[in-house]
Amino acid sequence: MRRLLTEKSLAAARAWATIMPAGPLPVVEWVVARLARHLPRLSAHVRSNMRAAGVWSEPVFRAYFEQVALHLGNSARIFKWADKQEALARLIDDQVQIDPSVGQLRDALNAGKGAVVAAPHVCNYVFTLARLNREVPLTVYLRWSPNQHKLDMKRRWCEAVGLPVILEPPDQSNPTSRAAACVDALRSGRALVMTPDIAQKDRDKGVGVQILGHSACLPVGPASIAMLAEAPIVPVFGRLSGKTHVIYASAPLYVSPRTRAEGGRNEALRVVMQQWAEQFTAFVRACPQAWFLWGDSRWTRVFRGDPRYAVPETPKSQIPKKSKQEAEGVA
Repeated sequence: MRRLLTEKSLAAARAWATIMPAGPLPVVEWVVARLARHLPRLSAHVRSNMRAAGVWSEPVFRAYFEQVALHLGNSARIFKWADKQEALARLIDDQVQIDPSVGQLRDALNAGKGAVVAAPHVCNYVFTLARLNREVPLTVYLRWSPNQHKLDMKRRWCEAVGLPVILEPPDQSNPTSRAAACVDALRSGRALVMTPDIAQKDRDKGVGVQILGHSACLPVGPASIAMLAEAPIVPVFGRLSGKTHVIYASAPLYVSPRTRAEGGRNEALRVVMQQWAEQFTAFVRACPQAWFLWGDSRWTRVFRGDPRYAVPETPKSQIPKKSKQEAEGVA
């Protein structure tokens, strides 16, 4: 399901852009919105996941597929109108608005250490980031993928709307090679966009949180980069007001160092990601149709209670050792 709504969506958008005039796109969106929600496997996954998160209703279910169709249509428009920036900007202005709370992101940048924009995959993110980039200078972090076509498509989309990108190196498990370009972007005064809403199976790369009524592992990257650069994390979301996406921000989060007895670095990262997860949960409960990943296979496993995607146990090597006095029960 994840491939249908992510990898496949970009390929479909690119194909539409090369063979279809812009005029019929609204009709195509209408057809896709109705066809997709009747695909047995996809609709079953989305319905089941929404119910597991406690947000399902028939109107929300239908509205979600309308948003997915709009997302695909706008992906095609970006590729088709790459040489018509003024027309594209007008369309983005028609669909996306900025909430005054985004001023918190500007204020965070004014402190001079950059900011990590922790944004989930909202529907129509192809337009929302382009619009936010006009308010603050953004750089988008793209995760490495063995599917080079997928990665190239994402890079081309970002370039088409003027978004600088950082491509995660193939050896993404190497924190040094991954962090250097990110820290440089932050220290140049930019806001680095990283998406924390990817459920992790590899527990060494995730931190355990409670999210949408379930336990899950979220990527540690946003918090670890913020900690390394001493930059704030600014949660940014996108609610719907009618058919308009409204980008809003929450107060900055800071990674506070912890002593070894308090759990050290891992606990510091977990605490801030739990704070983000709580804000994300509030966003989804308020506007569930705006989240893009309802059909994601990894989140399906989270919602089904797959233990491989549950909160990891603390490795023994990371459990603080008791002192001799504590071991002997001496106060």
